[in-house]
Amino acid sequence: MTVMERVKMLNEPMRESPLIYFHDCASGNHLPKAGTYSSIDVAPKLVVREQHYWNHLNLRGDANAEDFFQAVSRILGISLPLEPGRYNSAVGKDGMIEHSLYWLGPDEWLLISQQSAKQLENKLRETLKGHVSITDVTGGQTLLSLSGDDDAIQTVLKKSSVYNFDAWESAGDLGGRCANTTFGKTSALVSNKKNGSYDLIIRRSFSDYFALWLLDAGREFGICILGPQVIQDKISTQS
Repeated sequence: MTVMERVKMLNEPMRESPLIYFHDCASGNHLPKAGTYSSIDVAPKLVVREQHYWNHLNLRGDANAEDFFQAVSRILGISLPLEPGRYNSAVGKDGMIEHSLYWLGPDEWLLISQQSAKQLENKLRETLKGHVSITDVTGGQTLLSLSGDDDAIQTVLKKSSVYNFDAWESAGDLGGRCANTTFGKTSALVSNKKNGSYDLIIRRSFSDYFALWLLDAGREFGICILGPQVIQDKISTQS
């Protein structure tokens, strides 16, 4: 690598996992204190996996405006969820979830996507007309997936929030339930998935708090926090 290539790489924006220092951390009743995943004698019943590579866009507009509704559906291949506490998802060519739209209010949604945030924002701005707002909030949020034993998951959720997640019906392939509610002494956008796991979209500044809270709440079952294989990835700067 040349000197100029090194300088260019250093000047490019980088996105680091907010929970990088908690990856491979674990806790369990058989451990005297929080240790590493490799130090657990038996497999933990709960796994928290950070998925910081999603891009997050806050979208606001008039859901009753047919042009707005149709334009969003055409760009994303997904309908705006109009019922409170719902989210819809779209599957990409690889068979994996490419976009998800979460209902936040009568005129507000959270879009998380595998696509470049800048490209997606530009495409939405070029197409959507009227009084709309599109804000890239990727840098302020991250997504955690809580999976494992069903009873253990529900126990941790009950310890963490007054919301009755157990009353939700099962999620489908392309959508399910969500709630922006209290979680510990902060808040999270919680959603259920078809495989029985739950996603927690949280503020980046509270990520350490969430990690410590979940390690403590899941201690009786054994819990570990895992990160993606690539700890750092470049933010796409393509237009």
